This record gives sequence, C-alpha cells and structure tokens, in this order.
Amino acid sequence: MSPLKIRWAEPDDCTALGRVHSEAYRSAYMGIMPEHYLRRNTAENRERYYREALEKGPEKVAILIANDQPAGVMVVGGSCDDDLDSSHGEIRSIYLMEGVWGNGYGTAFLGWGIERLAEFGYRNAALWVLEDNKRARSFCERFGFRKDGTHKTITRGKELVQSRYVTSLNPHNEV
Repeated sequence: MSPLKIRWAEPDDCTALGRVHSEAYRSAYMGIMPEHYLRRNTAENRERYYREALEKGPEKVAILIANDQPAGVMVVGGSCDDDLDSSHGEIRSIYLMEGVWGNGYGTAFLGWGIERLAEFGYRNAALWVLEDNKRARSFCERFGFRKDGTHKTITRGKELVQSRYVTSLNPHNEV
C-alpha cells in the first residue's frame, strides 16, 4: 500500500470531493444503474453537495488521499433511520476511485470511519448497500456488518433494492 492520508475534509476540498465522488460513483454502479442516470452524477453537482454539507452539516465528510491525490470520500453521521435509536451512527456513503480498489485503501478508510463513529459515542453502525452491488456487500460483510432484514426501494434511473447492514462498534455487545 502506497502513502495514504485520511482526514476531515475542508471547504478547499469541495472540487476534489465532487470529482472523486462522481468518478467513483460511476465506476461502482456501472452495470447496476442505467448509463443515462450515471452521466447525470457530475463533479459539479457533487461539489455543490459537499460545499453545502461542509457549511451546514450535521454529517461529517472525510477525504482519502493516496499518492498525494484525492482518491476517496466518506460521509458519516448519526443514523437517518427513524427505526434505529440514537446509539446508531451511519456510514452514509463511501466511495473510492477505481484505481485504488484492491490495495487496502477501502479497508483503511472504512476502519477510520468506524473509529470516528465510536469516538462520537455511537455504539452501533449502520450502512445501506444495493443488493445488486455484490462487491460492496462482500466488503461490508468482511467488516462484520450483517443484514438486519430492513430493505428499501430507491429509484436511480430504475428501481433498485437497498439492504441495511449493521454492526456493533463494541465487539462484546450485540447490535
């Protein structure tokens, strides 16, 4: 694994965050979401989202830098799900550039995010994964995330099913 840095994003990072998110999103969902939908997810749209997120919160945005280049973005915060209590934090999104897949960066990045959630006082973590995204499902399961039986349908150019995964941030406690 080459030099890696993970830190909280700053307003000056918004252009890079937008580019990384849009490119990584297209790579992650190619063949899962329709091409016309993926093309609408532009760096400029994502830059605006991150600028607003950093200005208004409440979620926190992290950036992964590999070889002195932005290569990943992650959004964390409290769970957005009404049926989970306040002990649940959430990895709201995590995207890495395709060029760094398989190099251990995703493991380091998700681990960093989970550690931050624990530091914020959350005892459990949740995240949502598309059923059709076998790579992401396998990745989350290697981290100890397990499906809790909750599903939702989202529309991203077509209807897709997401499953919620949860894990305890204290290995001695159950979710």
